[in-house]
Amino acid sequence: MTARPNDLVTQLSEWLAGTDLALLELSGPGETILLRRNGAGTEVETRAVSVATTSTVVRAGSVGVVLHSHPLRSEPLVRVGQSVVEGHTVALLRIGLIVLAVQAPRAGTVSRIVAAHEATVGYGDPLLEIE
Repeated sequence: MTARPNDLVTQLSEWLAGTDLALLELSGPGETILLRRNGAGTEVETRAVSVATTSTVVRAGSVGVVLHSHPLRSEPLVRVGQSVVEGHTVALLRIGLIVLAVQAPRAGTVSRIVAAHEATVGYGDPLLEIE
């Protein structure tokens, strides 16, 4: 059985009363709930939060060496400010003699290149960001 939001706020208010905390702030997508403890009880305030465009971090899918250009070419695969579509090759990952394409998970604009060309990266390390 799933608890209703009001039941959860009531439970959190009761837990907050048993602590030395004066404020509990919970943030989620599109909303923030503030629980303030005062002498008379707990005040509850909710705020709508505008959901801004967020960056998508493209991460290494394996340990390897990140390449921002093909080994046989000098021009980079992508540049900051360049638009890409989902599936576009945005980097390469060299693992021994194998070179794997790293693809954009969504369409957007390359906002930042995080990992340097020929840097050794681990699984999950950020390579670049797309907005």
